[in-house]
Amino acid sequence: MTSFLVVCKKELYDHLGSKRFLLLFALILGLSFFSAYSAADSVRNQGTAVFLDIFTSSSSFVYIMFMFGPLIGLALGFDAINRERNYGSLSVLLSQPMFRDSIINGKFLAGVSALSLVAVSTVGMMTGIAIPLLGFGPTPDQIVRIVFFTLITILYLSVWLAIGILFSTITKKITTSMIASVSTWFVSAMLMTTIAMILANLIIPTYSTYGGYGMSRTGDDITVYLGDQVLTGDEANDFMDRLEQQNDLQKTLCMISPSLLYQDSALSILSNNGWYSTGVVYYDFAPPEYDMFVNWPHMTTLAAVLIACFALSYIIFLRQEIRVGN
Repeated sequence: MTSFLVVCKKELYDHLGSKRFLLLFALILGLSFFSAYSAADSVRNQGTAVFLDIFTSSSSFVYIMFMFGPLIGLALGFDAINRERNYGSLSVLLSQPMFRDSIINGKFLAGVSALSLVAVSTVGMMTGIAIPLLGFGPTPDQIVRIVFFTLITILYLSVWLAIGILFSTITKKITTSMIASVSTWFVSAMLMTTIAMILANLIIPTYSTYGGYGMSRTGDDITVYLGDQVLTGDEANDFMDRLEQQNDLQKTLCMISPSLLYQDSALSILSNNGWYSTGVVYYDFAPPEYDMFVNWPHMTTLAAVLIACFALSYIIFLRQEIRVGN
């Protein structure tokens, strides 16, 4: 336990003093600062706005964490192991009276601690700036939602830390783990929705075959317009069933992306009779009985991804052969 804490303190000190961490932290703080002023101005112009809208309206804070949060998580993890191996310091460290698991556990806990500082400070800054600008603060229920939003943000950033450590463990070169980490972030944050749509169209082809569709309803009768074709009766119902299956498949494929899972979970937590998510790619108005944990499967999936990535890194690291000077 003592060696574990020693590694954790040393790594946390390195993180908080590194230019890489400080630059990314400053970037997120700066974006959050401008987002707070922009969101407060937008909220003031809405007669029915609530305090939680500062996180979701205008230049969305959720989008800032969705897009840039993974970068700081990956920055703390992509060279956590292979850097020590390349510099030969890992074998020196293991020559000390400590177990291997103390090293990887200490590195992971130090990274989570640094990311928790990022999440708590940025959410706290957003709240602190918005209260005097709006002239009112969050209600007790909204405070609970902000706390859970902060926790889900820490979980999201920790997922990317675990992904970075995994690539650092399975690759020998730092550049390789960096490219793999950034590529994973790029696909997850920017391409996953498009990839899911293309795959869903290929597996269950519908309107993509015709380049688009239109629909009209008269009572229980549905008419679908596909270019020059007009579908009625059973053909129209079959088309709509296939379209629904395609949308369900697209949502399922999107759940592979930690970024989309986080966005969905965060928006569902922050919704207060406003926008909420019924799926990874669709939003609607929240009903009065709306539960902020309606997307608990997404949150559970995020936690499962975190555990899986770290567990795999843990097993691989304990089985790796590490020699002196390696």
